[in-house]
Amino acid sequence: MSNPQGFLDELMSFKPKVDEEKVPAKNFNAIRETLSKEDFNVETITKKSGAAGGLCDWIINIAAYYDVVVSVEPLRIKVRDGTEKLNGANEKKA
Repeated sequence: MSNPQGFLDELMSFKPKVDEEKVPAKNFNAIRETLSKEDFNVETITKKSGAAGGLCDWIINIAAYYDVVVSVEPLRIKVRDGTEKLNGANEKKA
């Protein structure tokens, strides 16, 4: 790897891309099989390489974060819609 800091910076800037829905769901769907493998865990991978273990940890956690974002977003939309309806009703009432 010719630019380790650039790679680290790219990893660090990935979460905002997930938040902004700039990462396609197909990317996360593509890693599900790997994530489900028994030997794909931080402890096993770290025995082979500490750097690979750190990357494994990042992959597991960013996938979990994505799952939370995907499950929470519909709820945020419902809250926003409900708030808009409430504000409209309050304005009409006033």
